[in-house]
Amino acid sequence: MTTTETLQPTKNLRNLYLTRTAVQFLWAAATIATAATNPALAAALLVLYPLWDVACTLYDLKTSSDATSATTLYINAAAGILTAIGIGLTAYAHPQYAVAIFGAWALLAGLLQFVVGLIRRQRMGGQWAMILSGLQSTAAGVAFVVGGLNGKFHIKDLGGYAIFGAVYFLIAGILLSRKR
Repeated sequence: MTTTETLQPTKNLRNLYLTRTAVQFLWAAATIATAATNPALAAALLVLYPLWDVACTLYDLKTSSDATSATTLYINAAAGILTAIGIGLTAYAHPQYAVAIFGAWALLAGLLQFVVGLIRRQRMGGQWAMILSGLQSTAAGVAFVVGGLNGKFHIKDLGGYAIFGAVYFLIAGILLSRKR
């Protein structure tokens, strides 16, 4: 593989990570700001979050030359679509269930991100932040499932989850920039 063939997927992934950083910070701010005053908007934002992840995953699949993680990414995209549907069906009537559904998705997506991070670490490096992010997402997912089902977590609490994810994406983007 030539240097150009190696650098383009790294550049694409870096750009994706940095874009995800910005969008996740904006999403978190909007969710935290609107959850108490406009629950309908917060619920809509909650539906959009996994769909944003699906769009990012599809972009990753399109621009990545990493066939070894493709199955994992397809599973992640399918899970995100199912999650958005589940949240859409529950967010307005039973927001605690929407939080629990989001948590189940965060748990699965975290495990998948962990696997993709391990695979990519060997090929391109700069993935330790994604590996840690996957582990953190898995743990947060468990907390959201339990907390959502027990009425202890609210949609606004998911803003912190997005902020942590944004920081991990920022670190990974910087690491990939340095690698180039």
